[in-house]
Amino acid sequence: MPSRVSKSRKLIVDVGMHLGQDTAFYLKKGFDVVAIEANPSLAEAARQRFARAIERGQLTILNHGVADHAGELDFYVNRSDDSWSSFVEEIGARRGDFEVRRVPVDTLDVLLSPYQQPYYVKIDIEGHDHYALDALGRMPEKPRYVSVENGFLPMLERLKRFGYSGFKWVNQATVPSQRVPILAREGRPCLHRFAFGASGLFGDEAPGEWLPADTVEPLIRAYWDKPQLDAQAHGWFDLHARLGD
Repeated sequence: MPSRVSKSRKLIVDVGMHLGQDTAFYLKKGFDVVAIEANPSLAEAARQRFARAIERGQLTILNHGVADHAGELDFYVNRSDDSWSSFVEEIGARRGDFEVRRVPVDTLDVLLSPYQQPYYVKIDIEGHDHYALDALGRMPEKPRYVSVENGFLPMLERLKRFGYSGFKWVNQATVPSQRVPILAREGRPCLHRFAFGASGLFGDEAPGEWLPADTVEPLIRAYWDKPQLDAQAHGWFDLHARLGD
């Protein structure tokens, strides 16, 4: 579909919009947003919630999944916890309460081809994150910032190959306690409280200093090497990356 978002504002791509917590924050910050959501029900609910942003051309919602090819795939909508919904059956069908929807898919670079170069890409798509990262490598111009849920070591290696040289390892369990800086370093100043499950601050506003890959790698390894890893006790992490200057 043709782009309706403006060319005058920087673009953020919300890959895995879910309930729209992150999209709401990016809009409040004054960015244009392309939000990608595979769950048809959540995509439709977001179109109603953000109708004014869509009408003024600040937001485009794509009811698509991200994969390594164009076509359609079974999407497992988890009715116990819709944040588990996934194209991967073992993830989406957890607890046995789910329904299967047939959803169109394409590669992220193709989905984003009608739009301007993204400033930041947030990736949280339950098992297909690596497909989104692979697509970044095919983009002629890379986004300045990227974040990806879980941040496995192979993801760090991908980002290094693509030219990213600064990294932050952010505990997502602490996102509700994050506060938007009064002096904005990304977008415009705003008041915002992060809900549980939101991705939180990004770019230069994300907590912590930018670290080189060889410093953040032991942090990632130590987390995943815990003998009895429990997200409730140890948190769960997003890997943030900044393109090298």
